[in-house]
Amino acid sequence: MDFMLSTKECAQKYWLGFLYKTMIECEKEFKWLSFEVKGKLLEGKGTLEFNNRKYHFKLLCSPFFPNRFERVIVDTKNLIKCADTHFNGDGSLCLYHPVFDVKGKTYLDLVDVIPWISEWVYYYDKYLEYKVWLGPEYPHN
Repeated sequence: MDFMLSTKECAQKYWLGFLYKTMIECEKEFKWLSFEVKGKLLEGKGTLEFNNRKYHFKLLCSPFFPNRFERVIVDTKNLIKCADTHFNGDGSLCLYHPVFDVKGKTYLDLVDVIPWISEWVYYYDKYLEYKVWLGPEYPHN
């Protein structure tokens, strides 16, 4: 009776297929990232450079994470990590609004989230220059 499962429940039931589908989609679109399935987790790593600054990213994806399936972590030293620079309390990046940007889906595919990493790099660089976030954002109240 899989037709009665939500998309999240289906991703959890067929987690290995979900992770490999996600890995194949992401590797095809984003050559700057490399991925590996580790148990019930997809882990990606890659580096972006902008204005002579390197940003090292670790992406974690699992249908078993609470709320959103992905976590994007910046493994770069000396970053300003706060709500103003779009970091969540767990240290991952806040790349989208969990209601407005998801538009009724139970989750966003990782391949659709990854482009927002480049946007974050650009706006973070501008934050360092102007001390204000110039990118789009929603109130956090």
